[in-house]
Amino acid sequence: MPNMLFRQRRRVHSPLSRLLTKQSFLVLWIFFLTVSFTSAQVQPTLTTQPTLTTVYPQGGQQGRSVEVTITGTNLGTATAVWFSGSGITAEIKEKTGQAAVLFNGGPHSHQRMGYGVSGHIPTDGQLVAVLTISSRAPLGVQQIRVVTPYGASNAGSFVVGNLREVVEEETAEMPKMDTEWLALPVTVNGEIDSIDDEDSFSFELKKDARLICEVAAQRIGSLLDSYLVLRDANGTEVANSGLGDGLDSVLDYTSLETGKYTLHVRDIRYKGGDGYGYRLSIGELPYLETVFPLGGRRGTENTIAVTGANLETVESIQVSIGAETPAGEQSLRVQTPSGLATNARPFAIGSWEEIIEIEPNNTAGNANAVTTPITLNGKIDKSGDVDRFSFEIKEPQLLVFEVEALKLSSKLDALLTLYGQGKPMGAASEKMAWGDEKEQVLIVNDDPVDANALADARIDWNFAEAGKYAITIRDLNNQGGETYAYRLNIRPLEPDCEINVIALNERNQTSPFDNPRVSRGSSVTLQVDVTRFDEFNGPIRLRCPALPKTFDVSPTIVGPDQNRAMLTITAPWDAPLGLMPLSVVGVCAVGNRQIERIATPSPILLTVMDAPEFTLTLAEIGLSAVHNKSVDLHVTAKRRDDFVGPIELSVSGLPNRVSVLPDPVTAKPVTIAEGETEATLAVKAGSFERREEFSVLPIPGTSYISVTGTATVNGETVKQATPAIPLTVMEAPFIVTVDPLRFSIVFPAKAKDDTVTVQDSGTVAIAANLTADAEATESEMPFTKEAILTLAIVRQGGFTDELTLTPIDVPEGFTTEGATIPPDETEIKVPLQALSSLKANTYEFKFRGTATINDKAFIQDSPILKVKIIH
Repeated sequence: MPNMLFRQRRRVHSPLSRLLTKQSFLVLWIFFLTVSFTSAQVQPTLTTQPTLTTVYPQGGQQGRSVEVTITGTNLGTATAVWFSGSGITAEIKEKTGQAAVLFNGGPHSHQRMGYGVSGHIPTDGQLVAVLTISSRAPLGVQQIRVVTPYGASNAGSFVVGNLREVVEEETAEMPKMDTEWLALPVTVNGEIDSIDDEDSFSFELKKDARLICEVAAQRIGSLLDSYLVLRDANGTEVANSGLGDGLDSVLDYTSLETGKYTLHVRDIRYKGGDGYGYRLSIGELPYLETVFPLGGRRGTENTIAVTGANLETVESIQVSIGAETPAGEQSLRVQTPSGLATNARPFAIGSWEEIIEIEPNNTAGNANAVTTPITLNGKIDKSGDVDRFSFEIKEPQLLVFEVEALKLSSKLDALLTLYGQGKPMGAASEKMAWGDEKEQVLIVNDDPVDANALADARIDWNFAEAGKYAITIRDLNNQGGETYAYRLNIRPLEPDCEINVIALNERNQTSPFDNPRVSRGSSVTLQVDVTRFDEFNGPIRLRCPALPKTFDVSPTIVGPDQNRAMLTITAPWDAPLGLMPLSVVGVCAVGNRQIERIATPSPILLTVMDAPEFTLTLAEIGLSAVHNKSVDLHVTAKRRDDFVGPIELSVSGLPNRVSVLPDPVTAKPVTIAEGETEATLAVKAGSFERREEFSVLPIPGTSYISVTGTATVNGETVKQATPAIPLTVMEAPFIVTVDPLRFSIVFPAKAKDDTVTVQDSGTVAIAANLTADAEATESEMPFTKEAILTLAIVRQGGFTDELTLTPIDVPEGFTTEGATIPPDETEIKVPLQALSSLKANTYEFKFRGTATINDKAFIQDSPILKVKIIH
């Protein structure tokens, strides 16, 4: 168990706290009156997914046990505490559920548990668990979750450390006895619980001791933006952690004399409360500041130089990297002879030959000559330093120049410049000079196109000519030093991809949780997003290898150049209940080899629940939709006996510009009506966008779609999905358009001019030629005006034949005519006449295009024309 530390609580007089301390506070005691009714019951709600709010303390020491308190909601049915890593086991000691309010309804079956009325008691659930941490548990952060029969909670953070742990408690003031001082080294678990709270910890240091104080807060999900101040026995500030930029604080101080020191921690913005917890490690701790080089090649032995605090005799380490080690990043720690381990530093595993730069290499005359592909390990070791590497291209090829620095915790904000023969790109079209030599600059880059907060420089260059070239790297702000190391990879394209899985919530919106639920006999929908690298555009087949074969996984394929797909998992009716971790794997071909990529997150914590209130199935096993046409999708609901409520339907996975038409009667989303079991959705491949004035068509191809039904049961939102089916969008041989699509025709009381300008929002007034009756007034006899319409077709897929255009649903009072567009032509003009006797209103009609293709008639309608009559 962790020690309980009573520490002094100091009030910090921030501007806000000064205001608050001048005010008096009134404490209100609120009494709840509970009245019993025969028509109402109060009992726990068991169907809601658990959530985790806090874990305290948020860490523990290797080889020890720690009692933690977990707060959240719906924890009363907890069956286990789950960890993402190894070495930690948990025993639930006690738990309290979250109370709920249930209403009895009328005599009907669907009202037995209440219908349309719900309530809750706003209290958090809580459980206490004893965690046993193995002495071999990996140091660092693991995810922690609470598991119930109704799902796994969201993830919290739990840290495995290797120092003695204590838990602070608030006291009015700390006893002034030497025995109450902290014995170092130690990790303190604490919380800044108010805006004026500052936690203080006293301890003794010997002269020349190098003190390291490190906060873990934001990296484990805390809101605390920490600030550390160290004071000596006289209360004089001797060190602080700097203003910082929102990251966790580190204080490094070498004591000038033996004596008592006090460390203060607070929020730099004077904030506090629930969620402002921290872990503070204090002592003469080993701390790793730099490693060099920042990585190594697979299948090699490497000597890595290390610097930092309290490393004792450790100045370098030997790193053996196996030939089968996956390329990418790993965490590196150094354990000193004292048995304490340092903080973690990222370490890159590469695939290419590696060298370390040789100084000086600042100019064309002393550049390091290298061959490609290669990984260059270097350091911008002083302000203004430039590292230069020359290489020769013998045949046309595309090379990638990729820096790894910021992503490996280096301070270098790299700037790359490529020199050589060829046509410069962008801002590099001007000549630049380094030293006395002027050279052709091909391209300059300090951030990739898809830049993010930790973006390193990258250049992709297609070398069209053989010859000698050079690449330089420097800091964008001309800074430098021991902490400005880098890895510069010069390599060919390595087509690859990353896959991310996102659960969809009850509204088919992406959810940040990786803990979906599926009911027996139903399906869960997962959105799969693909990030493609280095021009990879091949198909990716998705599978879930860890699932039992009795589960049905949709045969989803992310098509060439597609970046998103829907995957559904359908549980059998006899699926075992409870937690079922799984991973989504993407299988694809790169060159002549097959690769597999495990999707993030992994694992996904799927929970199988009992039979739901309803399940949905589709009549179709696949859909084909032609441009600008609709296709029906038939949905059937299997209801549980006591559920008759309406089920609102939506479709997930639709590609861009494919939509589901609303209910033609209500103009709302299609719903399976109360007590009914069937509904039909109309899926249209194409959408009309007003600003474009024509149909916008989806890209032909195959996507996977799933229908989701959402209903309210006992005041809770329940979502069920169908298995995914393929939707294939096919190119139409032609698309019909009309110009203009929206316009006005104006009839004056006396027509003296054949052109009238009308200011009418959303319409275009058309100049219409009067007929021979133009001199007549409306009071004498009707007359007509004429507008000219341009009927056009967009030919696709090699279609060149003639087609016929016929007006459809033309309102009475309008006259127009059909037309034939000859082979290979694309438009024709037709007149439209309107009678002056038409009422002021907006009238609609359309044109239908018909052609014979493969001995069958193909029909395609134009968008709807809207003509506004104005008097």
